[in-house]
Amino acid sequence: MSSAKKWIKPILYHPATSWVAAFLLLAILKLIWLTCRKHHINPPKWRKKQRDKQPVILVLWHEYIPFILAQLPPDMATLNSSHGDARIVGMASQIVGAKPVWGSSNRNPIASLRNLAKEMAVGRHVLLTPDGPRGPAHKMAQGPVALAQLTGKPIVFFACHASSKWRLSSWDKTQFPKPFSSVTISWSDPIAIGKLKGKDEQAQALADLEQRLIAFCQQADPSGQKKDKKSQ
Repeated sequence: MSSAKKWIKPILYHPATSWVAAFLLLAILKLIWLTCRKHHINPPKWRKKQRDKQPVILVLWHEYIPFILAQLPPDMATLNSSHGDARIVGMASQIVGAKPVWGSSNRNPIASLRNLAKEMAVGRHVLLTPDGPRGPAHKMAQGPVALAQLTGKPIVFFACHASSKWRLSSWDKTQFPKPFSSVTISWSDPIAIGKLKGKDEQAQALADLEQRLIAFCQQADPSGQKKDKKSQ
């Protein structure tokens, strides 16, 4: 059994295999997305522009990655780990025109932030999943606040809810819309992070941003809103 693993693992993690997996993932997502009925709430003007002079930091939970891959805005840079499933997602985003920044929020985060800041300096938006790549789910790492401090650029939240969807058994319960479902796509207004002094202010800003994203995702879920109204 161990000998089988020795030759299976190199095949699974070979770059060619990852590219094939990325193409298949993206093709399936795009086909499903074409069948869905989409409704955007507060879509930003830059979503359809080829260039925008004011890049933003697009922040979403890891579970929404399939939704953003299906409609990735132009001129986007994404932070991607070079290992496992994260590499496949990074390659898929590269296929649709994004520029992957290979790095990690856990390993050498300062270098990753600097590379993302360089992309923003030339006009690209940046996409971050602050609870990735390994969780815990809906627990925000420092990336969005740190990058906002470094660049002075605002943060925009993204959430997406399908009337019918699949969920993986992964740590983040990744969502995939089912064919012919109704999809509500929500975008927040830009959120500015002022200059922060000391670790206490940074920790408080991070906690506040995490709670705001959680609340935003709950409000963006039409089914959740209906449940709230019934309980009142």
